[in-house]
Amino acid sequence: MSTPSEDESAGRHRRRAGAARRDQSPGARLHAADERDEIAHTRDLEALTRDQASDERGLTLAQRDAAEEHDNDVRPISGSEVIWLAAGKRKRVARRRAQAAEQDARAADDRHAAADDREQAALGRVHALVDRELLAHALAVAASDALTGARSRAAGLAELACEVDRCRRTGGRLVIAYVDVIGLKALNDSEGHGAGDGLLTRVVALINERLRSYDLVIRVGGDEFVCAMSNITLADARRRFDDIAAALTGAPEAGAIRSGLAELTAHETTEQLIARADSELIGNPHAGH
Repeated sequence: MSTPSEDESAGRHRRRAGAARRDQSPGARLHAADERDEIAHTRDLEALTRDQASDERGLTLAQRDAAEEHDNDVRPISGSEVIWLAAGKRKRVARRRAQAAEQDARAADDRHAAADDREQAALGRVHALVDRELLAHALAVAASDALTGARSRAAGLAELACEVDRCRRTGGRLVIAYVDVIGLKALNDSEGHGAGDGLLTRVVALINERLRSYDLVIRVGGDEFVCAMSNITLADARRRFDDIAAALTGAPEAGAIRSGLAELTAHETTEQLIARADSELIGNPHAGH
């Protein structure tokens, strides 16, 4: 059995290791949370084992005493043996008292260690839960563009790939719009990045107004967005983006966009679909404004 100092040292080591893991990547932090749950489970088992060991030692002493008393009761003894047995009994009583005292001390240590294990197990579970909640929040923040609220490139393209797979499985329609915000760099240079940020925010707000709540809007570059619309015709999608371009041009703080559209075809990859929409935008520089 480890000593209290060894247990404390091991606990400090685990806590330092846990703190270091919290500073790692999201995947590593999730792994750390799983490890904490495993450690908590192990501590619970250790606590149970200590309790059982303490009970077993007490039971063994009691059974030994009972066996000796029973042996003395059933075996006939002579007068001389009475004196000898009395002396032996005094020695055994003294020994039993010493063993009982030692047993009580060990039991107290075991119960203290078991209580500490349970406390550390509970704390480990709390840390694991906090890690998972922080990770979920971090992933949610990383999945959205901080400025516009559109999906970030990595998260958005992963969701788009899932949408492509779903439409292919179900035979549904999917239209992609590749959107370019015109003049962002010039606006940043002439009026500052605040003005450029305002333009991007207005563009995404107009897109969200004219698309459906479940359509994907992904910021794939500084002034470029990809929008994915399921169960919609190419003509309907084009009308929506013409309306967005007109509303943006007629706004008090005017801006402009260009858009290229493409509809998913059989056996087409996500990358090929986006490339076709981008090609239409490049091939038709007046599209959408």
